[in-house]
Amino acid sequence: MKIKKIAFGNKASSFIEDRIKDGVNVIFSDDNNRGKTLVIQGMMYSLGNDPIFPSGFNYKDQYFYSKIEKEGEQYEFLRKNNYFVFRTTGMMKLFDSARDFRHFFDKNLFKLPRIAKDNRLRMVGLSLFYELFFIGQDHRSTSNVISKGEFNKSDFKSMVFALGNIHPQIDSEKGIEPLKEKIKSLKQRQNSVNKKMSLIKANPNIADIAYKYIDNEIFQKKKKKISEINKRISEIQKERNRETNRMEKLRTLISELKSLNRELDEGRVKCGECGSEKITYSNKDFTFDISNAKVRGNILESIDREILQKQENIDDYIVEINKEQDSLKDVLETTPVHFQDVIAYQENILSDRSLDDESVAILKEISALEAELNLKKTLVGEGKTEQKEFLESILKEMSRVCRVIDPNGALAFNDLFTNKDITFSGSEEQEYYFCRLIALNNILQHDFPIIIDSFRDGEVSTQKEHKMLEVYQSLGKQVILTSTLKKEEYNSLKYKSFKNINALDYSSHINCGIMQSNKSKEFMDIISSFEGMII
Repeated sequence: MKIKKIAFGNKASSFIEDRIKDGVNVIFSDDNNRGKTLVIQGMMYSLGNDPIFPSGFNYKDQYFYSKIEKEGEQYEFLRKNNYFVFRTTGMMKLFDSARDFRHFFDKNLFKLPRIAKDNRLRMVGLSLFYELFFIGQDHRSTSNVISKGEFNKSDFKSMVFALGNIHPQIDSEKGIEPLKEKIKSLKQRQNSVNKKMSLIKANPNIADIAYKYIDNEIFQKKKKKISEINKRISEIQKERNRETNRMEKLRTLISELKSLNRELDEGRVKCGECGSEKITYSNKDFTFDISNAKVRGNILESIDREILQKQENIDDYIVEINKEQDSLKDVLETTPVHFQDVIAYQENILSDRSLDDESVAILKEISALEAELNLKKTLVGEGKTEQKEFLESILKEMSRVCRVIDPNGALAFNDLFTNKDITFSGSEEQEYYFCRLIALNNILQHDFPIIIDSFRDGEVSTQKEHKMLEVYQSLGKQVILTSTLKKEEYNSLKYKSFKNINALDYSSHINCGIMQSNKSKEFMDIISSFEGMII
C-alpha cells in the first residue's frame, strides 16, 4: 500500500498534498504549527482512524480525502465525521458509520485480524490495527496503546499473534471450565451410584445446598458465571437489534428511492417552488444529485450492499448468541439439584433395581469428556508456547534494530509495551517506538507504509537520526515522517542534502493556517469528481 495524495478542507479553505513519493518522505518545517500533524492525522482519519487532531482544529467541519495505491489499483477515500465514500475503477460506495466502513475494509482491502475478547472472536478496530505502522504525535504511551478505547495493549499483542498466524484457541480455552464442572458432577453421580451411600454424604452437590446458609461460596460463583453469560447475551442482542433497525431503515430508504426512480423516469418529480427537476439524496454530511440516473444507480447499489452487510452482521450475532446460550445451558446443567430432585433421587437409591448400567454409562461419559478436556488443554498450551516464542522473536529483532542506531544504548525490551512506571529520558521513548515499528515490519512483512509524526521527538541526536533514516531507506517501502528543525539545521538544508529522500518543506505555511482559499477550487474539483457529490 502506498499513499499517493492527501487533501482536506471545505469550500472556504483547503490543503492538498500530492508530492508524496515511494521511498522515504520527510515533511519538515523550521517551526511548529505549520500543518505537518494535520496532514498526517487527516490522511489517517480519512482511512478510518479515530480523530486525534490538535485541540484547536475543528475537524468536524472539514472533508478529508486520500488516495492510495494497492497492488497497482487506485483507491480513493472521502470522509466527513462518521460518513465515508469509497471509490475505485467502476465502483463507488457510501457508508454511514465507521463500523460499516471497517467491515468493507476487512472484506475488500485487507483482512483484519480476529482476536479473542470478551470470550468471543472479534474483529480488531482500525485504530488498533493502524498502530502496527503508524505513530501519531499526541497521546503517546509506551505502556499502552495510543488510541485508548474499546481495545487495549493485550488486544494489540493478540492482534500481532494473529497476524503471525498464531490464532486464538478461544473455543478450547472457553470450554475448559464448563468441562471440568461437568466431569466433577458426573463423578459425584458415579460415586453415589456405586457406593450406595447416604444421599447427602455421597453427593457433595446436594450437601452444598443443605449447608448453603453456612457457606454459599459455590452458589455465588455459579450466580456470577450465569450473570456474566446473560450480560454478554444481552449486549450481543442489543447489537443485533441495532443492526436490524438500521437494516429496516435502509430497506425503507431503498424502497423510497426505487419509487422515486420510477417517478423521475416518468418525469413527474420537480420542486413545487422553483420547478427544478434536480433531486438530492443526503445522509447528513454528504449530498448527492440523484436526478442523475448513474448516480442514483450507484447509491441504490451501495445501499443494497449495506443491507447485505447488515444481514451478515445479524447472522453473526445470532451465532454468537447461540454459543453463549449453549454455555449457559452447560453451566445450568452442573448447578446443584433442587431439594425436590433430591427426594426423587433418594427413592431411586433405595430401590432394589440394579445400578450397574447407569454406572457404566456414567464412566463412559466421564472418559469421553476427560479426553476432550485434555485435547483442549493441549491446544491452549500449544497456543501459549507459540505466542511466547513469537514474542521473543519480535523482541530479539527490536534489540537488533536498537543496536544498529545505538550500539552502546541501555534500552532493553521485555515486552511490546513497557511497565506503566517506566520513565524514559531524552530520546528513549522515540527509539522504543522506532525499534517496535521496524521489528514488527520485519517480522510480519506487512504491506503498509511506515508513518511517524514527529519522528525525532525527544531530541534524537543527529547521529541516531541519520542511522534511523538509513534503516528506513533499507526497508524498500514507503515511509512518511515529519520533523521540526532548529534554525541552524534548516539553514544547512537538512534533508534536502540527503540522497533518495523526498524532502517537503512546510516552513512557508502560515502559523496555524495550512488551509488556504487558493486551494479550494482544486479541492472542490476532487470532491466533484465523486460523481453526483454536492457540497
